Amino acid sequence: MVETAIKIDNVSFKYRNADSFALKRVTFDVIEGEFVLLAGFSGSGKSTLLKCLNGLIPHFHAGRFGGSIEIFGKSTLESETPFLAKQVGFVFQNPENQISNLTVEREIAFPLENFGVPRNEMKSRVDELITLLNLEEIRYKSPYSISGGEQQLTAIASALALNPPILVLDEITAHLSPVGAVRILNLLNELNTEHKKTIIIAEHRLDRCLNFVNKLAFLEKGQLKIFGDIQTVFQNKEFPESMLPKIPSLFLKLDEKIGLSKDKTNTIPLTVEEFVATLK
Repeated sequence: MVETAIKIDNVSFKYRNADSFALKRVTFDVIEGEFVLLAGFSGSGKSTLLKCLNGLIPHFHAGRFGGSIEIFGKSTLESETPFLAKQVGFVFQNPENQISNLTVEREIAFPLENFGVPRNEMKSRVDELITLLNLEEIRYKSPYSISGGEQQLTAIASALALNPPILVLDEITAHLSPVGAVRILNLLNELNTEHKKTIIIAEHRLDRCLNFVNKLAFLEKGQLKIFGDIQTVFQNKEFPESMLPKIPSLFLKLDEKIGLSKDKTNTIPLTVEEFVATLK
């Protein structure tokens, strides 16, 4: 039976010394195995919400927290860090914020060492992740000497080391080339569809992600304005026109997923009304 992986109930948060709340009464559920995209302009609360999912907020960021978040039925407020680390893998926008070891291999092994995983089991898990993410060529390199895309893959491998059922990623394609972004997103799609990971990703370039996600949550000034499948969100009048995808080739890719009409692919940029018409 499919479970509710994440239950977000009336969550609000205000950072210490901040003038206003970063999140305001946010409520929605993420079902096990879903791929959810958080969308919103800068300052909308995306990163803050993601940090709530693995307990970084409120355990490591001072402020005023209200509401509740449950991971597979267990409260993040009442759960200890080791439990949350095994349930939710977190990847920051800038991988250098979480990289701390001398080689890629050591970086992947680091979470396993912290949890006292036996050496043979640890080596097997590291080998498995290096193969899965195609990191053989950089296995013994310094994570500070490799490309941004390779750093992100290393950070993802480290986040997956403890085999968490949930993976949370914050704007991870922001500083990548289009080719690097596609590589990362294809990997996430594989993790979601073949390895059954529940994935939540914050991203401002919607055109990069729409072909992979099941649900879209739109945040504005800390409030959840819309949540649902792609068609439902795009048809909602509160969804900003400026965030609609404007790349014609995207529509062909989306045709099978949400039934876009191919005869609209020459219209750029689309108005809200034109885009919604392609969804019918």
